[in-house]
Amino acid sequence: MHGVVKSTVCRSVNAVLDVIIDHLFQEIVRFPEDCSNLAIDFLRLGGFPFVCGCVDGTLINIDAPRENESHFVDRYGNHSINTLMICGPDMNFFCVNPNWPGATHDARVLRNTIICKRFDEGWRPFPDAVILGDSGYGASDWLIPPVFNNPNNEAERRFNKHHKKTRRLIECAYGILKERFPCLNHLRLQPKKSREGHPRLRRTA
Repeated sequence: MHGVVKSTVCRSVNAVLDVIIDHLFQEIVRFPEDCSNLAIDFLRLGGFPFVCGCVDGTLINIDAPRENESHFVDRYGNHSINTLMICGPDMNFFCVNPNWPGATHDARVLRNTIICKRFDEGWRPFPDAVILGDSGYGASDWLIPPVFNNPNNEAERRFNKHHKKTRRLIECAYGILKERFPCLNHLRLQPKKSREGHPRLRRTA
């Protein structure tokens, strides 16, 4: 990039990001048109029925922003963005929400997604479909966390066993994503880009 002005590079990068987000992102990050095999594939992988996706958040470290700095301090004391994703049995992503500071609870991030709104309004990719989340999410008719605290009987222990085995797909998906794109371990952008540049860059990855 010798001899190229920094502002020119930034404009070029932003132009590429716009094309990817406006065209490719909407086509790739969504539930498939044919969801008939989702439940079968999840059941085969983890033994939990009626699953259409697994949800979790991941913290992506950033440099400390100058504005609203405390909002970005996560539970580990780092400055980060709380990015929520929902994945399918093949670890493709159906939902991505990278717009919240690291101090924000996972459940709040989920509540502010289009997917949550659609499910609350009754939409399902197939009848009785549910999404699995960890204990940080509240239970609903479509969002299923594990049995809280110690299971009291064999049925609850089996429930948690298959829940964990199925839900770990989202954890594996995050691991693969961060290994493939090491920049997601720490995004080094100007602090003023925390709310604008970071979500676009993460969506592109």
